[in-house]
Amino acid sequence: MMYSYELEQQFLAALINHPDSFLDISAMITEKDFYDEKSQVNKTIFSVLKNSIESGDQIDYVILSERIVSLGLSFEDNINIPDYIQALSLRKTKKGTLTEVAKEIKKLSAKRQIAAASLKVIERVKTASPEESFADLVEDADRMYNESMSIYDNGANVPEDLFLDMEDYVEERGNNPVEEYGLIGPHSRLHELYGSLLREGNITTITARSGVGKTQFCLDFCIKTSELNGGIPVLHLDNGEMSKEELMGRLCSSLSGVPLHLIETGKWRRAGADIINKVRSVWPKIKSYNLHYFNVGGMTVDQMINLVMRFYYAKVGRGNRMILNYDYIKTTSEKLGNKNEWQVVGEMVDKFKKLVQRDILFDGNPMIAMMTSVQSNRTGITNNRRQENIVDDESIVSLSDRIIQFSSHLFSLRQKAPDEMLDSPNFGTHKLICLKHRHLGSNYYRAVQPVRMEDDTLQKNCIFLSFENFTATEVGDLQDLVDSQESNADINLSNANNELPEI
Repeated sequence: MMYSYELEQQFLAALINHPDSFLDISAMITEKDFYDEKSQVNKTIFSVLKNSIESGDQIDYVILSERIVSLGLSFEDNINIPDYIQALSLRKTKKGTLTEVAKEIKKLSAKRQIAAASLKVIERVKTASPEESFADLVEDADRMYNESMSIYDNGANVPEDLFLDMEDYVEERGNNPVEEYGLIGPHSRLHELYGSLLREGNITTITARSGVGKTQFCLDFCIKTSELNGGIPVLHLDNGEMSKEELMGRLCSSLSGVPLHLIETGKWRRAGADIINKVRSVWPKIKSYNLHYFNVGGMTVDQMINLVMRFYYAKVGRGNRMILNYDYIKTTSEKLGNKNEWQVVGEMVDKFKKLVQRDILFDGNPMIAMMTSVQSNRTGITNNRRQENIVDDESIVSLSDRIIQFSSHLFSLRQKAPDEMLDSPNFGTHKLICLKHRHLGSNYYRAVQPVRMEDDTLQKNCIFLSFENFTATEVGDLQDLVDSQESNADINLSNANNELPEI
């Protein structure tokens, strides 16, 4: 069914009898949502009624009838306007009916929009000139389709009374408690301190210098989080710096424990039965993984957004969760024009934030959790520098302050300085330092409380990671390090990561 006059009539009856409820549906329903191919009478009544309410007029069915008659319009079915509107006003309707019926009308309108978009796509393909690029054709089809798919979800965007639903929201949470709000990550201490780094509608950003391992960390984190949460689809967008083959080689090396050189050269087949068995043990494992790759090098951010939306609706499905990993934020394909690079990057971040927070919703809730990365500036360099000379704050973020503003979590990832490696050789190769957090984990006190060092100085807490063979393993935080030094014992950290295949 593409339209329903009965639903439209029920909606108009409720609005005539309860005009004070108009604000509840004002941003959801417009004149375009009424089916007018057969008759424009319902569309016209809504338009006049809407304008009257917005003008603050006190209106009844008699005044409404007179205003429509005064327009001098003729309708296809020669309907008697006063009788028709009076009949609508006499229908018994409840105040809450208006919103519920409006949602159903919006669904029908969305169906017609999708059907119309399909016809536009067909016509666009038929009339495409031989000189047009295939990429332009696909982009236009994506835009037509995605605009139609999002019409329903974006319809009810109105200011809301926060206290009106607070009791129901909190009580519902109490009736249905969960282990964690957001997706549970693979590193127990990191999760304990900072909570979920992959919450739907949020962006977590990792800033690091080139070659430090931000691609390795982000991809490893997203894949392991997917496995911990029932195989949620992961879409990895690569900015063109790493090919599909390079990523496959790294992932195979990580999963098997076989050096990358042997895999890339194909010499693993000649390296003995043990190596062969390790590589081939990977094949059963990856059948349960849900990782998708796309090289977005040369694409604009709008093209990337269209790609993500098409993938979500076609492969993930409306109402299902997804993890988006974008490696990494830069301006390679964006036209600068008269804008500075930081302005263009800011606009890119704005669009990604809108994508995960507003463009793809289900029952008003975001469905996509996003992780991305960005290059740090030269102050983040650790080579041949002592710890006290290294900058570990927001100033290391390159390109735009928007990255900081729109990130729910912002972390600096860096290699440990030479003196740090000497002081704590059993505590990994890298430090993950939280520069910004919009929420914290269950042990929030440990996350924000400075750690007292052996020399009685105070330092900001951080997470230690060990990077080996394209796998990131958590080895505790700074407080664990101090505790181990005091007890002259290594900390045996219980890590959820240990229950997963190495990725």
